[in-house]
Amino acid sequence: MQDFSLSWRDDKFVVRGTRSVAAKRGWFAALFKNRPKDVNKKIELHYLKKSILWLEIRGEGMRKRPDQMPDYFRLSQTLRTVGAYVDNMTLKFLVLTRNGGVFTLEFQQSDGHKRVEEHGVGSFETYFLHTYLSGRKKSRNQPATDN
Repeated sequence: MQDFSLSWRDDKFVVRGTRSVAAKRGWFAALFKNRPKDVNKKIELHYLKKSILWLEIRGEGMRKRPDQMPDYFRLSQTLRTVGAYVDNMTLKFLVLTRNGGVFTLEFQQSDGHKRVEEHGVGSFETYFLHTYLSGRKKSRNQPATDN
């Protein structure tokens, strides 16, 4: 799924978007080896916060080399980076939308007005590098503890 919207509603994340799905092959297409065209299907997924945490833990376990720098351009890492950016805001998160190479973030300000920010996907790369490298620097400077 490339383009989507993600919002926080009723204590869960709601993801809406379209997904390209292969159309079913009929007997005629199978007979003549015609490949059916992909069909865009609308989807809506709901995730509780504990489900997101479970997915994060599962993803960490699947990484081949945890000491290797993550690939920012993988959607999962990009979303982690955007999430860290949102966590550092003092505004209430409303919606994250991805349309092509642009992320649109909507927040609610303390006075009730909406604040909308548009960011190119690559614009978060600098934020990612800064947060990743500063996190590695902190972990290297912590003294080892004996258990």
